[in-house]
Amino acid sequence: MEIIRTTLAKSSPDIQDKPNNTNNNTLTAEHSASKIWHPLSPRQARALGALLTGPCSREKLDRVTGASNGPNVIMQLRNRGISIQCRMERHIDRDGIAGRHGAYWLPDSERQRIVSLKLLGD
Repeated sequence: MEIIRTTLAKSSPDIQDKPNNTNNNTLTAEHSASKIWHPLSPRQARALGALLTGPCSREKLDRVTGASNGPNVIMQLRNRGISIQCRMERHIDRDGIAGRHGAYWLPDSERQRIVSLKLLGD
């Protein structure tokens, strides 16, 4: 069994002083991989569902998730161990100014893994 060492985000004195406290700084590889199994928030589920249909711009993610910060929802999914890629695409806005926007997408292997884990139900 491989041991992965992590640091506590915040440590409070009462957690450290408990005599029967287990070592919170070590997680097994199985435990860290299982963080994806915790229920997804409604926003995360909507974002993942949209990504399963194809690439999504930030604007599309904002509309689908009901959030005004789609990249934050993407970060939350990535922190759960879901591999989400981003490519920058060129565009011309309504004023004729060239710009770039991010398009998020799931690699085929990740798409298959999500479907096999039934993260979004049946």
